[in-house]
Amino acid sequence: SSFKPKGPTNEVVKVVNGMKRRRLGGSDIVVSELGLGTQRWVSVDHNAPDEKLCFDFMDEAILKSGVNLLDTAEQYPIPSGIGSPEGSTEECIGKWLKERKGSVKREDVVIATKLQEDGMLTHETLRRTAREV
Repeated sequence: SSFKPKGPTNEVVKVVNGMKRRRLGGSDIVVSELGLGTQRWVSVDHNAPDEKLCFDFMDEAILKSGVNLLDTAEQYPIPSGIGSPEGSTEECIGKWLKERKGSVKREDVVIATKLQEDGMLTHETLRRTAREV
């Protein structure tokens, strides 16, 4: 099947609370001009933001300021460790979405994630994992 663009690349589709949202490529995915990075969230670093502060970040950015793009990865937080293993940042985001389900819909938040290649990453393992989730 051939790809049919939904609209021009980088087109401003709407403005939410003053934040421009643009078309990602020619897709129907629309992202805010600014995203919220999450690399150190809930990490073992002594001055990393804890879950409550991360919730405050998302409340301010997503609920009040029109941001809809979260940048994360399956190996976050960095640094990870006892009490804050890899995946804790994504769990924090999931908890926030669950607690705020009356205020924000999951489909209104774009979660950009990355995978660390560990030698086990293949098209088949990705498909199988996606089906299990």
